[in-house]
Amino acid sequence: MATAESAVTVHTDVPFRDVAGETLRLDVYEPADREGSLPVALLVRGGGFLIGDKGEFARHAIDFASDGYLAVEPQYRLAPEHQFPAALRDVRAAIEWVRGSGKQYGADPDRVAAIGHSAGANLVALAAATAGEAGVAPPAAVVGYSGIYDFRAGDEDGASGDSEINTQYLGGSFEEVPDRYEAASPAARVDDSMSPTLLLHGNDDGVVPPAQSEQFAEALAPVADVEFETLPSDHAVPFHGDMYDEVYELTRDFLEERV
Repeated sequence: MATAESAVTVHTDVPFRDVAGETLRLDVYEPADREGSLPVALLVRGGGFLIGDKGEFARHAIDFASDGYLAVEPQYRLAPEHQFPAALRDVRAAIEWVRGSGKQYGADPDRVAAIGHSAGANLVALAAATAGEAGVAPPAAVVGYSGIYDFRAGDEDGASGDSEINTQYLGGSFEEVPDRYEAASPAARVDDSMSPTLLLHGNDDGVVPPAQSEQFAEALAPVADVEFETLPSDHAVPFHGDMYDEVYELTRDFLEERV
């Protein structure tokens, strides 16, 4: 189904992956007056790997499409039914769908930016960090809002997020499955193939501390183009009305130079 939103055409519930008896779907936001191929903003929501559905980034998607991007927001499978690496594989599949089937909507396969919030920030960063292992090209750029990038940091003061969520997503405690904690941590997978990366984090985040983004930026700095900034906000930094415009403009400016 396609509906018009200002100068944007929205294609909802487009199937992109059949896996484990499920059909995963995504929404495509297309500039109504597009000409030629378009840079892509792939938007991956949060939810602690356990809850939620596509649609969280609808406002951002409309704004990106209004600014000349093809915006795409996919579903991914959720824990505890589907533990790591199911969600990562789904996000990779969405990126590859954009590079293939997304051409019918004007997607430029070489200009795909992956943007995520919270759990979604982990997934887009990890998709970039493991692209070589998966035999695919990394995104042209990555943007992470309020992300968790190192599950190995431990649970002291919430350093790696909620321990119960981590256990449900990763299938056990760090002591029980340390290899999974490392495999799910973008900070542990950094190499010189990493995409240009923007990390934004609220300095009052009580869910995932800003140290997660700061330390990931430090790990990226020797091998990648990285920018890190804290903002006067909490965990929901890209969604607050008083912060929305600043976050969107920082993101758009970063992507304009790299995608």
